[in-house]
Amino acid sequence: MTSKRVSLYIAVSLDGYIADELGSVEWLEKIQSAGDSGYEAFFDSVDTVVMGRTTYQQVFSLTDTFPYSRKDVYVFSRSKADSADEYAAFVSGNVRDWLATIEGANIWLVGGAGLVRQFLKEEAIDKFVLTIAPVILGSGIPLFEADHPHSLKLEDVTRFGEFAQLTYGKLEEE
Repeated sequence: MTSKRVSLYIAVSLDGYIADELGSVEWLEKIQSAGDSGYEAFFDSVDTVVMGRTTYQQVFSLTDTFPYSRKDVYVFSRSKADSADEYAAFVSGNVRDWLATIEGANIWLVGGAGLVRQFLKEEAIDKFVLTIAPVILGSGIPLFEADHPHSLKLEDVTRFGEFAQLTYGKLEEE
């Protein structure tokens, strides 16, 4: 591959869900955090943001202003592929093929779960930054589903209030 680095930076419940059964992440707002959980530093380190269509639509329900306007933004969507709006370009197809076409070097994989699965299948995630929330949802949208094993290397553990942030990288090939 090229020198492009894809990072999954995402909050997840203790039992592995990124949203409740209705797709809501409101449960995250009820938890005490210290600072911004490293978000600003991470955000400043990326030049490209990629997400699925459902995640993109949810962004607009969470904020009045588009939070990624300083970045190149791509949205994977089968229904709007090869189009754009004022905030993002809509793309589809193979993750590896898409990565080969973009200029960005540091890519943030925002979500959702379906797009994370595509990137995992292609082994295209270099860094996993999982911010674990002290909530057991019991059901919802899981971050990971059954797939082949992916061995990772723990790089860092940081506490942000009630959140624990785990950073993993790929194991180096021997």
